[in-house]
Amino acid sequence: MHLKTAAIKTFALALGVAMGALAAPAIAQTYPDKPIQVVVPWPPGAVDLYVRTVQASVEKALGKPLLIVNRGGANGALGMESVARAKPDGYTLLFNVTSSAVMAPLTSPNVNFDVQKDFMPITDVFFSPVILVVRKSLPVSNLEELIAYGRKNQGKLNFGSPGSGSALHLIGESFAKASGIQMTHVPYRGFAPEVQALLGDELDMGFIATGTILQHVTSGAVKAIAMAEGDPAADLPKVPDLTKALPGFENIPIFAGLWAPAGTPTDIVQQLNKVFSEAIKTPENRNKIAEGGQIPLGRSIAETTKAVAQNVDVATRLVTQAKAAGVKFD
Repeated sequence: MHLKTAAIKTFALALGVAMGALAAPAIAQTYPDKPIQVVVPWPPGAVDLYVRTVQASVEKALGKPLLIVNRGGANGALGMESVARAKPDGYTLLFNVTSSAVMAPLTSPNVNFDVQKDFMPITDVFFSPVILVVRKSLPVSNLEELIAYGRKNQGKLNFGSPGSGSALHLIGESFAKASGIQMTHVPYRGFAPEVQALLGDELDMGFIATGTILQHVTSGAVKAIAMAEGDPAADLPKVPDLTKALPGFENIPIFAGLWAPAGTPTDIVQQLNKVFSEAIKTPENRNKIAEGGQIPLGRSIAETTKAVAQNVDVATRLVTQAKAAGVKFD
C-alpha cells in the first residue's frame, strides 16, 4: 500500500516538473495574443519619440500593436509606479531614461519603487551624450578659462538643470566639487526653459543632452566647453572629455531603456529583447535615433542589467556626496 502511494506521489511530482518545463515555451509561443502597452512616464513629444521610432518594426515582428501611453507626473515616478504594480505578463512595459528611473528613488522620499528590484531590463534603446555649455556672453571659451574664472569669482556663477535631483543636477554638483568652484544650482521644469535661460543670458551654464542643445551650439548662440564623458560628435566643436580632463569628476551616463515588471517570464523578456534590439539596429531606425543626437544601442539583457547597476552605483555615490555637502533635493 505504501509502495503504491509512493509511486503515485513520484509520478505526480514528475508530471508537475514536466508540465512546468513545457509551460515557459508555451507562453513564448502564444505571446503576444493582444496589444502591448508601453508606458512613457513623461508628456508626449520628447522621450516617447524614440520608442515611436521603432514602433512599426516591433509591431511587424510581434504581429500585435504597441499602445504607447504617456503617463507623466512626479518627475516620471507616477508612470514607473504604475508599471511596477502591473501584472508581470509582458503586456505592460516601461520606456524611460535612467536619469529618472535611477535618480527618483535616491532623491525623492515618496517614491515607492526600486529600479533593480521592481523591474526587469529588456534592452537599452539609446545613450544620450551630455555636453557642458555656457552662455555666449560669459568671458570664457574653454574648460581652463571657465575653471579659472569660476575660482576667481566664487559664488557668482550659476548652473541649471532640468529638475532638482535629476542626473544632470548631480553631474553639475560633481563638476562644482571637482573644479573647486562654488556655484548656485537653478532647477527648471525640463530642458526647454533651461535652454531659453541660457539664450537669454539669465543662466551661466548647464549640462544638457547634446540632442537638445546641438542647434544652438552650431549656431554660436551658446559655447561648448566639454563633454561630460566621451568624444564629441562630428558636428560639435572638439572639446575635452571631463572624466579625463578634470580629476575627481564623475559622470552619470544617461540612456533610455525598456523594462518589464519584476516576475515577467524570462522567455517573454528574451523575446522582447530580440525584437526590440533588431528594430533598433535597422539602418533606418538607427539613422532616425542618431538624428536626434542620440547613440543607438539595443544591447543584451545582461549588458543592460550591468549598465543599470553601474548607473545606480555612481548615482548613489554622488547623491551621498551631495547630501554631505548640504545639497537639498526639493
